[in-house]
Amino acid sequence: MFLLLPLGGLLAGCEASSRLGSLLPGEPYRPAPRNEIVAAPPPLTPAPAGEVESSALPPPPGANVATAPPPVAPGDPFPPATGTINPPAAPQTPVPGANPANRVATAPVAPPVNTTPSAPTRTGLIGNWSVRESNGASCRVTLSSAPKLDLYGAGTSGCQNRELQRVNAWELAGSEVILYEPGGGVVARLRQAGQQNFSGATAKSGAPLTMSK
Repeated sequence: MFLLLPLGGLLAGCEASSRLGSLLPGEPYRPAPRNEIVAAPPPLTPAPAGEVESSALPPPPGANVATAPPPVAPGDPFPPATGTINPPAAPQTPVPGANPANRVATAPVAPPVNTTPSAPTRTGLIGNWSVRESNGASCRVTLSSAPKLDLYGAGTSGCQNRELQRVNAWELAGSEVILYEPGGGVVARLRQAGQQNFSGATAKSGAPLTMSK
């Protein structure tokens, strides 16, 4: 222990002499070391950029390539059309025996209407008929089913024509109605002009008249 004390004092004296020695005349000043400053690296030089070339992609196979329109001449009233015009598709002809689901349904055709009047019968002629005379007046003719010799009884009412006033019998000859006067003379002949419609004229004067129901 006594040996350690003198050793400690010797070390302290050396440290003090070293600090004082730096302050003595003729000893150069040595500043305390400082942290070294690291210089920044030089800036990087960008790589030279080359020129970028661009071009349109080629059209896909089978595509229609539209060409640029030709220049329009001054004063041309019809400038040229641009683009490509596709021709119209040809109509498709139906194949016999094709799928019935693909067939187009058509409306049923109505049967033709028969406009021809049916032939008159004696039974259908019996009854009262309206007669229009040539002067526009109307009167009535009654055709009876009562036999009168080989004819059938008839009569008129309100007729102004004197010939029609003498009608007392009638008969059907084909599609023609014949009116008679006493003694068997023909007063008028009327032909079928439609269903329930007859037209004709008086036998002596030729005055036109119509008869209808």
